Amino acid sequence: MGTFVHISLEEQHKRQISQSFNLIRQIEHSLSSYDSEALVYRLNRTHNVPYDAYLAEAVEKSKQYYQDTQGYFDITIGSISKDLYHFVEDNNTIPSEEALGHAKLGIEAIEINATTIHTEQNITIDLGGMGKGYAVDEVADFLAEQNISKGIVALSGDIRCLDICAFGLQSPYSEQTFASLKSKIPQLSISTSGTYRRYVKTPSHHHLIDPKTAKQAKAFVSVSLFTHANNSKIDAYATAISVMPKDKALAFLKAHDEIGFVLVESDGKIMYGNLEKFVSFTWLAYREKATIPKSSKKSKTKSPIERSLIHPDTTTPVMMSR
Repeated sequence: MGTFVHISLEEQHKRQISQSFNLIRQIEHSLSSYDSEALVYRLNRTHNVPYDAYLAEAVEKSKQYYQDTQGYFDITIGSISKDLYHFVEDNNTIPSEEALGHAKLGIEAIEINATTIHTEQNITIDLGGMGKGYAVDEVADFLAEQNISKGIVALSGDIRCLDICAFGLQSPYSEQTFASLKSKIPQLSISTSGTYRRYVKTPSHHHLIDPKTAKQAKAFVSVSLFTHANNSKIDAYATAISVMPKDKALAFLKAHDEIGFVLVESDGKIMYGNLEKFVSFTWLAYREKATIPKSSKKSKTKSPIERSLIHPDTTTPVMMSR
């Protein structure tokens, strides 16, 4: 999954925690594009693999999200994110405009039948935009079958609060949080997508790429969404909103009253809406300067350094009405 997984349940459910991790490993074996034994990795190289229930469901959901977002969520972005940029790989690079222009995308090029899953040549799938949310949903469904209704399942910024929980939204530029929130409903789904976590060489070459233009998104540095019991959907929607032009993103959110949102623009301004049914929240002040991780070529680690950046502006957040 390319991230840390945290599962917190009551002490008597230790066995179900272990089972949940095993379930995530099974899903990763189906959806990973990095593990050479995983189905998506093999599909991207052979373009034909045996039918697999997890992979088939994830692809079918992704096709629906493609329609929902008018093509801004497209798992065939792998032809750019994986084949050209090689995000999270040792051989990552910044591709030429010509290479980007020739990258082949097309979600209709993925076919599923009763025995196989097939893609056309030069199509590469990247399920990173919804895979973690999908895994959260599968674990939450498993725990519900076990009559477990208290706890938290978290894969990085994709979180399910089985009951009432408190959490914070992290500044895109530091380890500090800029908002403190508490869920109002059980089975709250949370997903955050941002331009600041994964990039090649400089933050401007980040992993959130508009599939329509093959260019990096610029409107938002952070998108957080909230809904009831559907992490797959809001994981995909957060990815799509992150790459949409601002006007399209706001129109999309206004059309989806089942979703609450907090958006941080590239200039630090905060826009939010439809939160009251999902969470109570407080905007926070900051104690330190904004920092951002910088990779060291020698150590390949990241350490915070000061940059001329700003925190999200919690003094004047703007509430968007429907």
